[in-house]
Formats: sequence, structure tokens, C-alpha cells
Amino acid sequence: MKNLVVYYSLTEKTHVVAQTLAKELGADLRRVEDVEKPDVSLWFIVRGGFAAMRGVESEIKPVNTDFQGYDRVFVGSPVWGGSPSTPINAFIAKADFTGKEVVLFMTMGSDDAAGAIKKMSERTERKGGKIAGSFAFSTGKVTGEELAAKTREAVQRYR
Repeated sequence: MKNLVVYYSLTEKTHVVAQTLAKELGADLRRVEDVEKPDVSLWFIVRGGFAAMRGVESEIKPVNTDFQGYDRVFVGSPVWGGSPSTPINAFIAKADFTGKEVVLFMTMGSDDAAGAIKKMSERTERKGGKIAGSFAFSTGKVTGEELAAKTREAVQRYR
């Protein structure tokens, strides 16, 4: 099975998960990036959280949304305000997941990704994807090595 990992990461926690997934599965990796790198301030966090809750799509750099040749696509995002991040909202809006298995993964400072996974699942299914699973990690006081180890454990069900 040919896998692709697509993700957005602001604080690099989602990047650690995505990179570990790609390595463990022999998958290709694509990073979704903001047109302008945000200034991570308290104001940005509050504003970004409210925008994400409303389903806003931020401006992202062009990213290949052609999934031809892939059987399964992993899509990862941090949780902002109980929702997927605005750059991932933009990516999903541009993507066509028709006929693809999609696995969602989230990173968050809190302990509840259920709402974000539900919203991301609904958006992905509207774009033709079939949700094949999901997982989430609380990253508050977790080192990169611990996060990679958790990812290696989670990836076992997708081999």
C-alpha cells in the first residue's frame, strides 16, 4: 500500500508525528505552509482558535493535492479552539480525496481532539475520502522523542 502524509505544524509537534509516520511507513511527506509565517503570540492563538472554530481557511502556499498513485493519505493538524487548524481547512478544501482511505491525526495541548477529528472527518468525507482511522496526542509536556515513540506505537495498526 502506497502512503502519503500531509500535515501542518506551527510548533513542530505535528511535524514530529508526520515525520515519524512517513519514516515508519515508507510514505511520502508533504507539508502545508502558511503564505506568511504567523507570529506565535497570545493574540494569534486566540484569533487563530476563533477562526478555526468557524472553519476559516487561511492562505497557504501551493501544495500538491494530487493523490494519484496513493492508496492511503494521512492528514495531520494541531487542534486550534477544538477544531483543525485554518491551514489544514484550506488544504482539505482544495483536495480531492475520492477513492482514498484517509487517516486523520491531531496534536494538541489539551486532552480532547474529538470535536476536531469530527469536523475534519466531515470535511474530508465531503471531498470524497473514506475515513480509515484517526489518532491524537496531547503534546503539552511531551518531548520529541516521547512523541515519536507514541507515533511508532500508533502506526502499528496501519501497516
